[in-house]
Amino acid sequence: MSGGAPPQDDAKQQEQNLEIRKALGDAYSAVEGAKSVQSFSALTFEDLADQQIQRISGPGTDARPNELDRVQRVLGKVLAAVASAKSLPAASFAKQDPARDVNTPAAGPTQV
Repeated sequence: MSGGAPPQDDAKQQEQNLEIRKALGDAYSAVEGAKSVQSFSALTFEDLADQQIQRISGPGTDARPNELDRVQRVLGKVLAAVASAKSLPAASFAKQDPARDVNTPAAGPTQV
């Protein structure tokens, strides 16, 4: 009880406080709901397409390259590995051994 007020007045005050809190909670929920609907409806297919275009070909950095730069890096590494393999003498490669590995035969793969 608060300061000598009769118990029924205290219960009445609690009920009023609860109603005020419910009304404020409902109002807040309505505002937040409207904001989320507004932000969702503001997103268009064109916006999403523009974001993808930026991700693919937009500006990038060394730490976060765009997709085209990533593909170019991988391509460069693969071409360097192929060039390195081509520069090795043929004797440095293991001969095909049907009993030990699954390398492609020297005559090429057989057609089924």
